[in-house]
Amino acid sequence: MSAALPGRTTFLRGRRFRWPGAVLAKRNVQIAFATLLVLLIAVLATGFIATVNLYRSGEDRYVHVALPLRTLTRDVLFRITQEETGVRGYMITTNRASLDPYFEGRDELAADLVRIRQLTNGRPVLEARTRVLTAEAESLRGFYDRLITFVADGYVGQRQARQEVLNPAGKVTRIRRTATAMQGEIDAFIAATRAAQHRTYITTLSLLGIAGFFAITIAMSLLLRVPERLRRAYAEQEEGAQASLALEHVSEAVFVVDVDERVRYWNPAAEQLFGIDADHAVGQPVRGIVVDYNELVEAADHGDAFVPVMIDAAERWFAPVVSEFDGGSVIAVRDATAGYALERARADFVATASHELRTPLTAVYGGATTLLARGDDLTPMQRQRLLRMISDESEHLTRIVDQLLVSAQLDRGTLRIDESECDVAELCASVATAARARAPEGVTVAMQAPSVVAPIRCDESLLRQVLINLVDNAMKYSVDGGIVLVRLRDETASVHIDVVDKGLGIPTAEQERIFEKFFRLDADMARGVGGSGLGLYISREIVTQLGGTLTLRSQPGRGSTFTVMLPRRA
Repeated sequence: MSAALPGRTTFLRGRRFRWPGAVLAKRNVQIAFATLLVLLIAVLATGFIATVNLYRSGEDRYVHVALPLRTLTRDVLFRITQEETGVRGYMITTNRASLDPYFEGRDELAADLVRIRQLTNGRPVLEARTRVLTAEAESLRGFYDRLITFVADGYVGQRQARQEVLNPAGKVTRIRRTATAMQGEIDAFIAATRAAQHRTYITTLSLLGIAGFFAITIAMSLLLRVPERLRRAYAEQEEGAQASLALEHVSEAVFVVDVDERVRYWNPAAEQLFGIDADHAVGQPVRGIVVDYNELVEAADHGDAFVPVMIDAAERWFAPVVSEFDGGSVIAVRDATAGYALERARADFVATASHELRTPLTAVYGGATTLLARGDDLTPMQRQRLLRMISDESEHLTRIVDQLLVSAQLDRGTLRIDESECDVAELCASVATAARARAPEGVTVAMQAPSVVAPIRCDESLLRQVLINLVDNAMKYSVDGGIVLVRLRDETASVHIDVVDKGLGIPTAEQERIFEKFFRLDADMARGVGGSGLGLYISREIVTQLGGTLTLRSQPGRGSTFTVMLPRRA
């Protein structure tokens, strides 16, 4: 069944139904703009409701913070008077029961100060005033405690207490003055909060009203004018579709299909793209000529940028465009295989870079943050462990960035090769030794080489990078452990370096694709194997530029062998 498109002739059980494209386009646009208008009204209503709720929440904050704070400061003054009354009563009567008001006032004052500190948290002016008030209250309490001690010591102490009883007048005056000043600041805070809430409320309502008015005006204007203009433009497009039959010099494949789905025009680009002459295509059912016709039409309907099509047993990617007119359809097809490959490489790069860079960046950030926040609380061993982690993950980041830079140099053809005499055996041994230090648990790196291997001419640093990539790849895919063997074979005209593992292995269908840029065998991390997808691509390109080859032998579940062959050159 052919896909139903806007303005397209639709076939149902042999009957033909036609809906003019201009009318359909106008109706679709009207529906879209009507929906836009409804959404704008809904957004406006939501904004008003949100503003009212904001104001109510501000009132709730005012009730739960400002008013209790005012009450508590007044209670502080009462508790200070209560303490003073209890102490003076005890000095007169020397009866311990007279101190009950003092102890009660002291405890309640301490509780009030704790609550005040909680409510003033985050407000610098009130916090500073609270600290002063707390210090003065503690000073006054210490003075009263000394007077109580004097009275309890007998007649001499009582007389000493009566002499000093006038001294706290300055302390009491200061603490009362502080509490009174704090009440004034609280009143100012309340007034400022109320004014800010009111300004916010009025400003928000005004902005929402203005924005809503303009939005509704614009939407209504579009709803009245745009659909008719689109209808006229669409009608002009349909009238001009007949003229497209003369397209002979278009680089894209263009063919015309009538209402009976028979090919009526087939341009030279279509002959080249599909490999079918116009004499054989014109007059034939389009589904017999273009096997993937349904997929092309559906892709154009859904706006898909790329459609996979099999031509001569090879997969190609096409970008179709369908234009409708009363007599049928015009289909333009462009070969977008190169564009698809570029888009896939871009998507793979974004996915790979974001995934591979996130893990080490997160570790480095977490370690650095921990050292900054809790460095003094950590033991030297913990700090050393964090610094080691930061160093290792930074080295990991450096390797990823180096791979990206080398990949870019390979793409631009600017990779520099400095050849010199290279001791391959020593190079392989150093790579194996370094790999043992970072090998995961259960993986053993071994080295096998002849006793004497003559040097060869190559770029030692690039060859080292290739071997590191291959050994790291072998260790990474040895998820169950095992031996990773670096084996050196000396031939008459060449040197062969095998990197052998007993890991997951590679399916036959994927053995050539693994050398593609950004391709990863375990792309979804289903087996916990990550990677940038650049190592094998870089390795093969470097070996090729060194004049050698990089080949693979593998069986799924039985491991893989990567072989680097480098020729001996004078």
